[in-house]
Amino acid sequence: MLIGEHFRDVRYSQNLTQKEMAAGIVNRSFYSRVENGSSSITVDSLMKILYKHELSITEFLHDFGNAEPKLGVYQDKITAAYINKDIVALKEIYFHFKYEDARIKKLLQFLIDELNGVATKKQFKQLNYIFFKQNKWDEETLWLIFHIMGWYEPDDLQNLIDVIIKKCNREETTDRMKQLMVRLAIRYLDICVKQDRNDDEVKEIFTLLKSLPNTSEMRMYKIIAVYYDKLFHHQYDEADDIAIMLKNM
Repeated sequence: MLIGEHFRDVRYSQNLTQKEMAAGIVNRSFYSRVENGSSSITVDSLMKILYKHELSITEFLHDFGNAEPKLGVYQDKITAAYINKDIVALKEIYFHFKYEDARIKKLLQFLIDELNGVATKKQFKQLNYIFFKQNKWDEETLWLIFHIMGWYEPDDLQNLIDVIIKKCNREETTDRMKQLMVRLAIRYLDICVKQDRNDDEVKEIFTLLKSLPNTSEMRMYKIIAVYYDKLFHHQYDEADDIAIMLKNM
């Protein structure tokens, strides 16, 4: 099934028109062509449409008829708002959050403070302690770590990524955990590029990403890995070409 068919199924389940589904993101005629398979939608627009209608990208890719408001939906909404630096959206989620989860509530406040430029190292340390005090390496913990990775000291972050890869790269790992692990790996590469670091952990992550299955979702992550590989080898023109291709996917 194509992306356009997926969108149509989800839209029907939400009882939305094409105009309502695409409003504020792409125009109706373009969206109609996406559903019909005659036009391709960018990853950015795809995420924004799912975010707008409170749909999890995981659910979209793996269970398209299911649009119930699960915790994963809130997680993806928070991640999208954080990546887009949307403080208003994060505040809206904070004040209307439906789950009694102290870790996520504290993370939301931290992310709001970070985007406002007032987050502190003390807040980060408190979050880190809360995340790990139960010593649980589950989907939620991996999702939580993703948002505070930039606050770790380089060696601490390297050790953390090493532990995550060893603990999560197992047969019993869920699809959601594998996806989160890949997101963590990609963000680690981004941090290392910005810090001009190219250590053994980076090489291991590239090996991991190259071994990902050729599913529609994982293929995008593999392309992103090639993009960072070009950056690490200072092949900036080729990296720019890949970046343009990713924007047009």
